[in-house]
Formats: sequence, structure tokens, C-alpha cells
Amino acid sequence: MSAFAGLLSAEAIPAQLPEHFAAALHAPGLETPRHWSIPGLHFTHRLRITAPEDHQDHQPIIRNDVPLALVFDGYLINRNELIEALNLPRQARAWADSAIAFEAITRWGAGGPERMLGDFALAAWNLADRSLILARDAVGQRPLYYHEGNGFFAFATNPTALLAVPGINPELDEDYFVAQLSDLPVPDNGTPYKHLRLLPAGSVAVLSSGHLKQRFYWTPEQRTELRLPRDEDYVEAARELFERAVKDCLRIEGPAFSSLTGGLDSSAVSVTAVKHLPGNTLTTITCLPAVNTEPPDSDHHYMSERRYVASICAQAPGLQPLFFNAPLQHRWDTDWLQMFQLTGVPWRNVMNMAWMGSARDHIRHKGGRVLLAGALGNVTLSWDGQGTLTGLMREGRWLKAFQESYALARTSGQKANLARQMWRTTLAPFAPDILQRWIAKLQARSNASYWGHQSPIEPSIKARIRTEDGVRRRKKMASMASWQLRQAWFRERQSALQATGLVRALHGFEVRDPMADRRLLEFCFSLPDSLYLQGGVSRLLARRVTADRLPSEVVNNRKRGMQCPEYLHRMSEVRPFLGNRLEELEASALAQRLLDLKRMRSLLSNWPNQLASPEHLIFLHRGLHFGVFLQWIESGCQLKN
Repeated sequence: MSAFAGLLSAEAIPAQLPEHFAAALHAPGLETPRHWSIPGLHFTHRLRITAPEDHQDHQPIIRNDVPLALVFDGYLINRNELIEALNLPRQARAWADSAIAFEAITRWGAGGPERMLGDFALAAWNLADRSLILARDAVGQRPLYYHEGNGFFAFATNPTALLAVPGINPELDEDYFVAQLSDLPVPDNGTPYKHLRLLPAGSVAVLSSGHLKQRFYWTPEQRTELRLPRDEDYVEAARELFERAVKDCLRIEGPAFSSLTGGLDSSAVSVTAVKHLPGNTLTTITCLPAVNTEPPDSDHHYMSERRYVASICAQAPGLQPLFFNAPLQHRWDTDWLQMFQLTGVPWRNVMNMAWMGSARDHIRHKGGRVLLAGALGNVTLSWDGQGTLTGLMREGRWLKAFQESYALARTSGQKANLARQMWRTTLAPFAPDILQRWIAKLQARSNASYWGHQSPIEPSIKARIRTEDGVRRRKKMASMASWQLRQAWFRERQSALQATGLVRALHGFEVRDPMADRRLLEFCFSLPDSLYLQGGVSRLLARRVTADRLPSEVVNNRKRGMQCPEYLHRMSEVRPFLGNRLEELEASALAQRLLDLKRMRSLLSNWPNQLASPEHLIFLHRGLHFGVFLQWIESGCQLKN
């Protein structure tokens, strides 16, 4: 919904700080900044209207009868329950979410956030005891950054606002940078900046008398398996929770849009939402490859969503589909500097951002303020059952594990590669390290599949900076049972979900994901592994849950869609731009030290003739994008005038 920043200082607030905060928080769709200051404390807030009640929002919230000041960014899905628990007047149903959050913090203090469902970040100053509360939602859809300085404390919903505070050094956190660029786990409070921290999802921090104390109020539960009499009971319960999660996301100001692919998650969200929206209509947005660039389907992926989306919309006539062929070039293909200035971070899949750019520009152009999506379904409702076979092996149920492995190979069309399938899913996680390393090297020579081969980090830096912990964590995850692995992946997704909030600055609208509903998450984490993978059928729960609302060809499809499958063609279109960026990086001290520029130069010179080259995408394109971020760090993270 909003963006905010604040500074608590033992000295006078700098006179230019409100102006600097306002500029650093600027993004499409935000209203005029509002400020509030008292000696030693300043809040800046910029509103984004995404729900009808937001028209009543006037932040920062300060009341004469309550010693509290609050800034809030979020969308609450349990408003009615909170209103009842707080015994608020009837007219509170028309209040902005921030006003309800204000009452929750007034009543329950630092215990308020754990009673709030939805996605949010907030900061509240208690004028009576001079304490500051910071909090984020349980899942982590909205980011909140902070800096502890000598005599001051600053916080903001994006890093660039903190970098506008005098005295905060935009020094790079090299360990974080290396891990992020190597697709290894990063700390849940880490950022690309050495002196900025991210408040972890599901946590509350209280700053009092110069001391910051943080606690988690919600984490993925250790497994307490739910036992119901019949499999159909699980399906019915999941449907009920999912339906409720979708309905709770539909307080939308302006026209409603939904992302729609041929997959189970976004399609389930779309066909469920359209039943509950005014007029039972919903505009869906589907991205397609650029004209005349679509590669052929592979054994495991389809390259165009059009066929499946058309089938979904034919069965749900209230859906009004819009198809967007990707432009050969979008501003996010080249204007990486503006991306950093708006969000303060590099983007792992920057190519996909450009590929979807024209579709998302259309949403904003048509007055859209909310895009419905189903991104978190992969670790909840549509978990593929990964880890089920290793779980069976750990339990000593070897025969069952091999039976499932055979069935999985058969249903996925890999019967000819049965030995490879059994090795990968059942035996490899338990093999000795030396054997795993030997096989990984063989695979790397043929398809560049392991993390170290694709990491654009300079080899000596990889050897020096401690990445062993991340590698060990990845290896441990490979042998986890499904329920453990699902929760481990979810914790990593929580660290990455800050991008969901930051992406609003690029497109000017927010993304709401019913699959991120905390109630649905807790339910899915409690289910037996057999509900996700059984008889060689993966994503089994989602297939059963959506069978009543999606076409059978979508429900039973074993292939997955691809974002930006024509990426190498797009890279060819901007090859001169990539070459210019590489030349600039060769003059950058940080880039020379951290990136393997020599190998990037080799990849740029030896352009492939095939339709795809993961090495060029991951090593060259992503490496160059992160390299330009290093240059921005070196320049002092300057904002455009």
C-alpha cells in the first residue's frame, strides 16, 4: 500500500531529511509525501491507494488521546476479527487498515502484529515510554530495513531511503553479494549493504533506551501432522481455506487484474476470484514470447501459455484474457540504474522483469492498483512432493521409495532414464561426498548444472569468502523429508520475498498472493507427504483441489510453463549494450575484484548458435546486471534529480 521512512536521533533532525526521504521513497502510484516530526524523531509516509478504505488513510497517524505515532504499509485480511476483538465501533469497517493497526498496537503493544493477518510492515513510536516498535508480517511480503548508528536509528520500506540519511555508508556486504549471486542461502536479516539490516519476516523488534530486542512471533511450525479420515477430507478443507484466502484479497480499488498462466496456482486464483468480484468479471494478464521467437516445447516445459489460458477462460467466461507478446526491448532491458534507484537492490531475474514489462505497464496505464497472483503456491498448495522419496528412504521404506521413483519416471515420460531418476531422487542424497562431487563435475561439463559452475564470482573470491555453510545447507536439504524440505525452502523464500514489496516501485501497483495466506500455509505444512506425491503423480493436492474449477488438460498437465523462453534472442538484441557494460566493469575496482570478467568476455565473444544457453543467461547477463549494481555502489548510490 505505502512507503515510509523514519529517523530517531540523539541530535537535531537534519533540515533536508524530509525532502531526501520523500525523493528516495518516490515511485509510480504514490501520493504526495506527509511528514511528522518532534525533537529527535521524524516520520515520512507516502500513500499508495489499493483498497477502497485507503481513501480514509492519513498517515503518519497521531492522536491526542493516545501516546502513539504510527506509519504502516500493508493489507489486512482479518479486519473484521480485529474490529471485533478490539471492540471498535461499527464505523470501523470503513476505516483504513492503518487505523485498525493503530488500535491493535495501542491495545496490545508489541503483541499486536502477531494478531494481524495479511501482509504488512509498520513502525510505531510510543511517546510515553519513548520506545519504537518495528514489525513485519509472518510471511514477509512487505520489507522493512533498518540501520543502527552511533546516536541514531533509521528505518524504511526500501534501502534507498536509508542511504539518504547522513552518516549511513552504502558499503557492500561482500558475503551477501557472493551468496546471492551464487544462488546460495542468505541470512534472513541480510541485505546487499554491510550497514543495513532487513527485519526478518514474522518478527517484532523493540528499540528502548538504545537497545534493540527482536523476537519471532511466527515461524513455520515443526511438523505436527494432521490426520483426517479420508483423503477427500483434506481436499475439502484445502478448498475451503483457499476460497477464503482468495476472497480476503479482493478489497481492490480500481479495475481488478490477475496474472494468468496455464499452471495450477495463478489459474486457480483467477477462476476463484472472478466468482466473488462485482459483475463476476476479471481481466487476466498473460505474457507470451516475442512474435516469431517462440522456441519449441521440450519434454518438460511448454513455451506458450496461450493454449491453456484459452481453455481456462472458455470454462470460466467471466475471465477477460489479455495476451501480451513480449517486446524485443523494454526499458528494464537496459535502464538498470533506474531499477537500483527505485528499489536499492539488484534483481536475480532481471530478464524476466523486462519480458513482462509491457504487460505490467498496461495494468498501470489502465488504472490498475492490484495484481492477483499465485507465486507462493509452489511451497504450499502445489508443492511437488520433492523430498518424499528421501523421506521414505530415511524411514527404511526402501521398496516403497523405489516403487514411487519408478512411477514418477513413468508418469513424467522418463522411463528410458529410470536409473538416472532413481539415482537423483532416492540414492544421490545419501551417497558419499566424493561420489557426489565426481558426478556433479560430470554433469557440470555437459550442462553447467551445479551452482559453482554458473556463479559469475571471480574464482579466488569464491575460495576466500565463506560459502561452505550455504553449500552444506543445500546438501542437507537434498536429503530432507518432504515436510522438512518444504519448510526449508519456505524460509529461503521468506528472505527473498522482500522483492515482492519492492517490485511495486517498478510498476506502480501491488501484487497480492492468496497462496501466501498464513492460515493456508499452516494447513499445508501439516499435511502428510502422500498428499503431494503418490503413484508417480506430483503436485497431487493442487490437482485434486483444482479439479472442480479448471479444465482437465490443465489439471493433468505434467509440463511447466517457461518465463522468457526466448531469452537468448532477447540477449542478442541488446548484445552491444552488454558489451558496453562489460567494458565499464573492467574499469570498476569492485567488479574486477568480485566478478569473473575474463570469463564474461569469453562468453560475450563466443555467441551461441543454439536456441538457449543457460550459461550466457546466468553467468553473463545476470553477472553484468549485478556488476552494474556494484558500479552504483561505487558511485555512492546516487538518485536521479
